[in-house]
Amino acid sequence: MDYLWFFVGVLVGVALDSPIRYLATSLRQRRSVRPDPTVVVWQLFLIVLLIEFWVASISVSKADMGLAQFLLFLLLPFGAMVLSTLSSPTVDPDVDQFEEFEAQRSVFFVVLALLPVISLLREVVAGESIPLDADLAYRALIMVGALVGLAMRTRRATLVHGVAMLVLISVYLFDVYATVPA
Repeated sequence: MDYLWFFVGVLVGVALDSPIRYLATSLRQRRSVRPDPTVVVWQLFLIVLLIEFWVASISVSKADMGLAQFLLFLLLPFGAMVLSTLSSPTVDPDVDQFEEFEAQRSVFFVVLALLPVISLLREVVAGESIPLDADLAYRALIMVGALVGLAMRTRRATLVHGVAMLVLISVYLFDVYATVPA
């Protein structure tokens, strides 16, 4: 499965289009549209999450993988592509970006909560042991954070939650994958 990192890289590139396009369009339209800080944070979260999937694919591509494990691993960038599409905000002065995000909240956070479960399921199907380590702790925190996201309703709480999740995914990336050659 040496080519897994390349295939996942292509999927990540496609999924990165939405958050990067949003950020660039928001910068270009900054005089007429004020981007919602919560939406900006969640777009940054998605960018880091997608990078984490790509780096993880480099690490996993060294292992022998059957078709079931391969397909389960592909569900991760596919899920991120769904998240990217669900949270793709409209950059228009007449659109409340936070309300757009709120309209997709339940599906967004359910999909996000499923990603660590799929990751663990891939390891179980592969017959790998799941050690009680930092990787497992981070995945559990991401799942719990996603479930907490289902309950958030105010702009301020959603912003604080988004910042915490952005910090969590960033620390996860740099802690667990610090030694993976990119």
